[in-house]
Amino acid sequence: MVENLVAGEHLEKNPWTQDAMWHNIANQVVDGLVARGVLTRIQGDIITGATPLAELPDLIGCPDASPIWRAIYTTHRLASGAAFRAAKAEIRNIMARRAVTTKQFSFMLGVIVDRDIRKSKSRKEKGSHKPASLQTARNAFGDGSYLTDAVVGGTWAPVYKEPTELLELALAGDVAARTTLMIGGGYALIMDGYLTRDRESKFFEGTTPYRGVPPVILGDLASHPHGLRMLATAWSRWAPEKPAHEYNIPNINEDGVVVIKGEAVETLQAERLTEGRLFEIANPGKAMAGFLKQQESRRGRSIADSPEERDRDNRERLAYALEIAKDAAAELSASTVAPPPHPFGTHDEWTKARDAALQVYATLVKNEPDAQAGFIDSDDPDSDDVESH
Repeated sequence: MVENLVAGEHLEKNPWTQDAMWHNIANQVVDGLVARGVLTRIQGDIITGATPLAELPDLIGCPDASPIWRAIYTTHRLASGAAFRAAKAEIRNIMARRAVTTKQFSFMLGVIVDRDIRKSKSRKEKGSHKPASLQTARNAFGDGSYLTDAVVGGTWAPVYKEPTELLELALAGDVAARTTLMIGGGYALIMDGYLTRDRESKFFEGTTPYRGVPPVILGDLASHPHGLRMLATAWSRWAPEKPAHEYNIPNINEDGVVVIKGEAVETLQAERLTEGRLFEIANPGKAMAGFLKQQESRRGRSIADSPEERDRDNRERLAYALEIAKDAAAELSASTVAPPPHPFGTHDEWTKARDAALQVYATLVKNEPDAQAGFIDSDDPDSDDVESH
């Protein structure tokens, strides 16, 4: 009766927003699952936020009272196995629809799992026209979020350990740990706007090297060591009490070491992760192909580039290609696959790659710039020459 009165109020005076509508549906879905015995009342209270975060370690066995653990628990209780089918059936009954898509389900999930951080993540930077990360995150949840094929309808269970322990287990091949790490790290990346919904403009503006929806990017990140380390870093560095503009999640190298930028000691700081870099880590080969496509598109739009602009574009291509090649070589050399086939392919494939690398190396050595070019030589401070003063 209360739900009907509230709905009537919004129909007569203030129309429902999509967020509010799905929030109301989510509450009804959880109540319906409790009534049907799919969830217990205690489990329902954990999902809806009626249970305080501080009580989660005792109730579910997680190592700390983080909003990420409530999100992982909620995802498991609503999106795994038979619970996923039961939850979608409840949505169909409530909305009188014949079908509910995974993206619609994901959007509903988003307005449940952001309850603990709405206040902090909805704060917008002063003077900025950019929206707060909470709305950006809800858009990403509407595009699939972390609901990969391994999560939706699968028979998985969370592994309640610290991100560093989860990383070790995931690197050793533990599928449940990898799924847990993917959801936890993906939640942090989405909530702070490092991973956003797929848009054509992101590719053509060069924000990302290729197009990809969030579940595809997160699935790729969880498929290799560099990506798993990135997920663990995002989870460990995520600050639930701060808005996204007040701190940064750092970029990391293939071995997990944080990338430091700056030349002087006073200016040294961790390099901020970008969405483009996240796409590179997820799929280096696709990133390289996309980068070359963007270069060709730019070249087609401005044929009359100056020689200096062409040189700058080629320097970017060279640096980008070398980074991709370095990451790929490190991944292949660390491969645990026993030959045959050899991680570096056949002997002919290896020879071709070696010759190309040697050719690039020889060209770089032959064209070494003058180290003193552009250096202004100052007077010797110990000189007694009057004219120098």
